[in-house]
Order: sequence, then C-alpha cells, then structure tokens
Amino acid sequence: MAKVTAFTIPGLDLWFNSSDHIPPHFHARKPGCWEVRVFFMDCAPGWLASKKVWPRGRGGPRRQEREAILDATLAHRVELLAEWETKVRTRKEQS
Repeated sequence: MAKVTAFTIPGLDLWFNSSDHIPPHFHARKPGCWEVRVFFMDCAPGWLASKKVWPRGRGGPRRQEREAILDATLAHRVELLAEWETKVRTRKEQS
C-alpha cells in the first residue's frame, strides 16, 4: 500500500495498492464509514468515476466528500498517473 501524495483531503485515507490492477485508480476511505475506488483517468467535471468497495448496500461518500475527491482528482490527474506508474505498475513489473 502506497499513500497518494499528489493531494490530501482531511478525514480521508488515499492510497494505491502496490500490486493492483488496471485501469489506473486509487482507493479513498473514510475510516469506519466507506471505501471507494476512484478511476481517475475516467473522471470528468461533474462525474466521479468510482466504485464502492465497502460497505455493501447503502452508504458511501456524501455529496460534499464526492465533490472534494473529484475536484482534487481533476486538479492532480497528471500527478496521480505518475504516482500510479511509479507505485503500482513499476512494482508489479518487478515482482
């Protein structure tokens, strides 16, 4: 697990799994509440491309949290891709 360093959002954990799969994405978690995968190359203004990992059923990021994740993702997409290449793809290829 490698921390996302392109940006931070108070109250959320953001990371890449070091041996994860494509398409490029990071994980966002509000401890004890929810976790989502954010497919940052597919995000667009007004659209957070994500999939809820936990909990099953109801729950997930609130509108304000989704907007914060989306805004930061769009502002830092280039840095996120560079981190993905370094922290995920390169490590996976070395395995």
